[in-house]
Amino acid sequence: MELEILERNKNPLLQREEIIFKTFSEKTPSRKEIKSKLAALLDKEENLIIIDKIENKFGSKEIEGFAKVYNSKEYLKVETKKNLRKNLGIEDKSKKESDNKG
Repeated sequence: MELEILERNKNPLLQREEIIFKTFSEKTPSRKEIKSKLAALLDKEENLIIIDKIENKFGSKEIEGFAKVYNSKEYLKVETKKNLRKNLGIEDKSKKESDNKG
């Protein structure tokens, strides 16, 4: 899978870089595939990359997406719990504890 970075914007306030990317594929690639490709292109760790959006163009093999690459793990705290769960597999402990009580 070839991945092309269309736009890179630095966000110093949130200590991250915001990236718009494009790829061509028969099927939508997984978040893990995209993260590993972006990590290789940007020379960053995969656990610092959050894939926010992956969109297929209807009737086309073109796929566009939006990713955020953080400078360090401590800045990931600004991400929503849903995004952390989808990208890193981090569970919300308070929800898990309430599920076990019922």
